[in-house]
Amino acid sequence: MDIVFSIILTAAVVSLLWWRLGRSYRVHPSHADADLKSMDERLENAQMEMEHHRDAVFDAMTDGILICSLKGEILFWNSACRRMFQLPETLPDHLTLLEAIRLHEVQEVFQRTIEKGRMMGVHFKPRGAEALHLMLNAVLVHHSSGKPDSVLLNFHDLTQLKELENARRDFVANVSHELRTPLSMIKGFVETIMDHPKMEEETLMNFLGKVQKHSDRLALLVGDLLTISKLESSQATVNLHEVSLFEEVSRVMNDMDRAARVKGVTLKIDISDAIKVKADPGLLEQMIINLVDNAIKYGSTDGCVEVCGSCNGNGQVCVSVKDDGPGIPPEALDRIFERFFRVDKARSRAQGGTGLGLSIVKHIAQTLGGRVWVESQLGKGTTFFFTLILSEESHSQSQLTLEETRSAVKV
Repeated sequence: MDIVFSIILTAAVVSLLWWRLGRSYRVHPSHADADLKSMDERLENAQMEMEHHRDAVFDAMTDGILICSLKGEILFWNSACRRMFQLPETLPDHLTLLEAIRLHEVQEVFQRTIEKGRMMGVHFKPRGAEALHLMLNAVLVHHSSGKPDSVLLNFHDLTQLKELENARRDFVANVSHELRTPLSMIKGFVETIMDHPKMEEETLMNFLGKVQKHSDRLALLVGDLLTISKLESSQATVNLHEVSLFEEVSRVMNDMDRAARVKGVTLKIDISDAIKVKADPGLLEQMIINLVDNAIKYGSTDGCVEVCGSCNGNGQVCVSVKDDGPGIPPEALDRIFERFFRVDKARSRAQGGTGLGLSIVKHIAQTLGGRVWVESQLGKGTTFFFTLILSEESHSQSQLTLEETRSAVKV
C-alpha cells in the first residue's frame, strides 16, 4: 500500500514539474538544460525523502513488515522483521522469501495470497525460536493501473499474549487446586458428622476443629486472592502518610512474638526511630507481616529473625528481613515471587501458607514506589530486601548526615 502511495505521489510531482518546465521553455527556451538538471535533482531528492519517510515509519512499528515482488523476491523488510527472523541489516540482491525466512508455512501463505488476494490470521512458531508465537497477515498490493504489483506480509508477535494466557491458565488451575483441598476436607468432615449424629463429644469436637481449621485456610486464601487482584489491577486504595518505620516494625514484631516463642525464635530490630517513610500503613504492615511470618516459619528452630533498615542516600530506605534457615536453592530465586510458587510444596502446605504471600509483598512494594528482591545461601539463611520512599524530613536529614560523613572523611 505504501508502494502505491509512493508511485502516485511521484507521478503527481513529475506532472507538476513537467507543466512548470514546459511553461518555462515557452518563455525562456535557453534555460532548458539547466531546468532539466534541476528537475532531475529535485525528483531524486523527493524519491529519497519518501523512501526515508517510509523506512522511518516501518522501523517504528513493532510488527514485522516484509514486501515481496510477485516472483517472491524481497523488496523491503523493517527492523522488527529483521529481529524476528535474525535477518541481515542490508538486503541482498534477488533474495527470495523462502531463502530469507526458510519457513514453508510463510511461503505457502505468500502463494495463496497471490491467488486469493488476502490471507488473515495464520498462526505459526518459527523453528529455532521456541518461545516466539507469530500471527501472519498478508495482502496483495495492486499497481495504480489495477494490476497486482507485490505482496505485503505483516508478522504480529503474539508471544506476550501467549505468556499471559498461559499464566492465566496456570493461575486458574492453581486456584482450583488450592480451593478444592480445604473444601474437600470440610465436606468430608461435615458428611461424617451428619452420618453419625450420636458420635462421642470428644470426636465431634475434634471433627469440628478440623472444619474450623480448613475454613480459616479457605478464608485466608480468598482474602489473599482478593488482595492480589486489587494490587495487580491498580484498584487498591492507597493512602500515603508519614509513618515511623521503627514503630510499624515493632508493632508487627509484638504481634508475631507468640508464634516466634512457640518455635524458640528470637526477634530483633535494628532500625533508627528517626526514620520516617511515605507509605500506606495498612499495606506496609501487611508486607512486613508476610515477610516476618515467612522468616519464622521457614527459619531454624531456636534461631533468629532480624529486621534492619537504613537510608541508601537516594531518597529511599532499604529494609531487610533475615532468617538463619536452610536457605533457598539458586534455581528457585528467580521464581520465588511468583503466585503459588513453593520451594517445598509439602512443607509449605503443612505450614498453612497460601502460596500468595511473596507475590503480595512484591506488588505492595511496587505500589509504594519501591522494589523487592531476595538473597540466599543454602545452609546459611535467606534475606528479603525491599525499599520504601523516605519522608521529606527523613530525606533531608539523611542528606545532611551524608554530607557530614563526607566532610569527616576528607578531614
